[in-house]
Amino acid sequence: MCILSACKKPTENIKIVIDTDVIKYTAMINVTDGQDGSPAPANSTITISGNAASNIYELSGKKNIQLSAGMVTIGLHPSIAPTADQPISVIAEINAPGYNKESRQITFSAEKKQQVVNIQLTRTGSTAPPVVTPPPPVYNNVSLTFTGRCPNRTDVEIRPSVYVYFRAAGSNAAFQYLGYMDKGNISTNLLAQNASYDFQIVFGGETYKVNQKIDQTAYNLTIDMPAACNF
Repeated sequence: MCILSACKKPTENIKIVIDTDVIKYTAMINVTDGQDGSPAPANSTITISGNAASNIYELSGKKNIQLSAGMVTIGLHPSIAPTADQPISVIAEINAPGYNKESRQITFSAEKKQQVVNIQLTRTGSTAPPVVTPPPPVYNNVSLTFTGRCPNRTDVEIRPSVYVYFRAAGSNAAFQYLGYMDKGNISTNLLAQNASYDFQIVFGGETYKVNQKIDQTAYNLTIDMPAACNF
């Protein structure tokens, strides 16, 4: 028999692990102000249309698709998949007060499960050319492992499969695309040693950030993801 003070519940210290990769064919839509590269205005709206629109969901499984910091990841219902000879296309339309309407066709194909769609908004009446953001410099590889956390559920661990953006910490620069994180893991050569960065993901209509200084080759980062905790 165990002493009462030493007994533990059978479920104690057991983690419920949640993967967010239920939707396999996805597209990260990143909408920015074409003049300065900043995120689309907070009152921007996105509408998905086309024959396949009823099969499109936000990455968390919601049908309500909205931009957060100018970003949203959409994807095909898990039971729907494009084939080599039958890709699936929809139209994303962006509207924002003071800007021209922008439409973009997004095509899901069998050979490409992830894609980034950049949409630049032009201000009404502006003739300025869109800003061109140079690619970030390349450094040595760094491995990042992200673990999502539910603020009110210590027994839950989330392994996010999402698109990751980054920028220098303390900077007002626009976030740039870092890469696609698979089950919490991403390896990149875009981070400089001894520099600090803000990392950003978008899930369930919410934007989440975490900060890290890079002075090693591998890191385990924890990021709050309450939108993934509604189950």
